[in-house]
Amino acid sequence: DADTRTDCSLDDAIYFFATRYPTSTSVASLKSEMIRKGFDPMQVHEVFTISSIAFGRVLFGDLGIRFPKVVIRARDDGTIEPEVSLMSIPAYTRALALIDRIQTALSRHAFRLLCMYNAEAQAIVKAVKAVGQGRDLDLTEICLYPVVVPDLHVKQETVQRALDVVERLRRLHWPTGSSCRRTWSFKAASQQHVS
Repeated sequence: DADTRTDCSLDDAIYFFATRYPTSTSVASLKSEMIRKGFDPMQVHEVFTISSIAFGRVLFGDLGIRFPKVVIRARDDGTIEPEVSLMSIPAYTRALALIDRIQTALSRHAFRLLCMYNAEAQAIVKAVKAVGQGRDLDLTEICLYPVVVPDLHVKQETVQRALDVVERLRRLHWPTGSSCRRTWSFKAASQQHVS
């Protein structure tokens, strides 16, 4: 029964999301389906916001892009954690561990769709489009800032303060008037903070 709640592991949640997302009608409907299946809403949120980062990095990981090792957490209690190691977050490490199983279960096209569901992947696409087709882009020159990952019930003002941290990082590394012309940097905004 789709409405029967059961104990579901993080691995189950990651695999369910990964194999259903490419054919889902909307993000909201997939989230609702997962909660009906028994997945904890907080766990579902972590999968959508954190596990999806792992998938994108698998797709683009061999291209020389400089990915940050941390994310910025905007917490429900109003606090900002500016340097949370991705490798300390189970939703990220377990997604990496399940990559082979997920790739086997999906078509190549479906796997690419899955990997594109995250702010980092969208930033990379934005960089390529900004340069324009027919021109060379050295992907090793792309520098991505840490993604802001909000908690499930975080206030928007807290998210904005977290985004302000990213903006300060941008100004620190690429101040106005910088002579740098070839480095592409993109602020990965609030990680899919939509319902």
